Amino acid sequence: MEKMGKQYTTLKDVARRAHTSTATVSYILNGVQDRYVSDELRQRVLTAAQELNYVKSALASGLKGKSRGVIAITVPQFTNIFFSRLVLAVEQVARAQGYVVTMCNTFDDPDREREVLESLIQQRVDGIILIPSERSTQNYELIRRIGVPTVIAERPMLDYGYEIYDYILIDNFDLAYRSTRYLIEKGHRNIAFLTWEARVVSLQERLRGYQAALQEADIPYRPEYVLQGPFSPEAGCRMTRRMLDTLPQATAVVYGYHFYAQGGLPVLREHGVRIPEDLSVFVIGDPDWVSLYSPPLAHMELPAAKVGETAAQVLFERISSATNGKTVPSTVRRMFPGTFVEGSSIKFIRPDDPDGKKEEKL
Repeated sequence: MEKMGKQYTTLKDVARRAHTSTATVSYILNGVQDRYVSDELRQRVLTAAQELNYVKSALASGLKGKSRGVIAITVPQFTNIFFSRLVLAVEQVARAQGYVVTMCNTFDDPDREREVLESLIQQRVDGIILIPSERSTQNYELIRRIGVPTVIAERPMLDYGYEIYDYILIDNFDLAYRSTRYLIEKGHRNIAFLTWEARVVSLQERLRGYQAALQEADIPYRPEYVLQGPFSPEAGCRMTRRMLDTLPQATAVVYGYHFYAQGGLPVLREHGVRIPEDLSVFVIGDPDWVSLYSPPLAHMELPAAKVGETAAQVLFERISSATNGKTVPSTVRRMFPGTFVEGSSIKFIRPDDPDGKKEEKL
């Protein structure tokens, strides 16, 4: 593995490469015009700065590359309870290390994400936990080139190569696979699946998990049973209405994200759909209201705290290696499963009652 030194290139580094003084480098890189500098020297400094990936600091020069005691975490969805719990776990680890955490909302927008990362680089943060947007490969290359210790959390970048970066995430395939399999074990065959029409590769694993559970049980995959939309409760409302209109034979639904259940459950109540007598409901996600709902909903608890805690621990190992010039340990890869919570929202369908018309339930 490569050996890491300082996280950021300094004016002194550029001056050494360009064979000139730090004062001259400062004049040129800051665009000062009150003293003559030859074109050859100017180009030499600019070339050295580019080769060393120099980024102008927004901080006072008195820091001189020292640790600020600050790490950052980018969050794509500020209102998502999963990310709130993840950030809280990161803060607990950081506090024990004597660091503070700055949280930056990217709104799942790659352009906004790049702006955030450029600002964090200028602020000389000691490390970054990056929860990628839908297209983060080029943005990640920015911080990798500078050498800022970085850990990827929750969403891997499969088009980049796992050997390049540390990643800590949840097992999205397993979440949907176990949810669907549980319903199948209770006798359900007509299972609707509401999911996010996302380009985030790891989140597409939820649909693959659903498909795998059906295939394992020799249940044909029917595309009309999969409803996709944007990530919001309003989308969950619309998809639930569409499910009721187009899939009257469905005996169960897996809400692939709790936001969809948040929007969809009022629709079920509005239409007089009884849970689980008329429709069994399974939710992937665990906001507080899931267990408080009547009846308590079967769901998968997401390991947000474990992801955040582990990502922070790995990041501080990287920061320590960078600070002390140690050899970087092997790339860390962790994938955590969710926790199944049974609830009371699943009806048992007897083998002699494939349409689920009888009133027996568990």
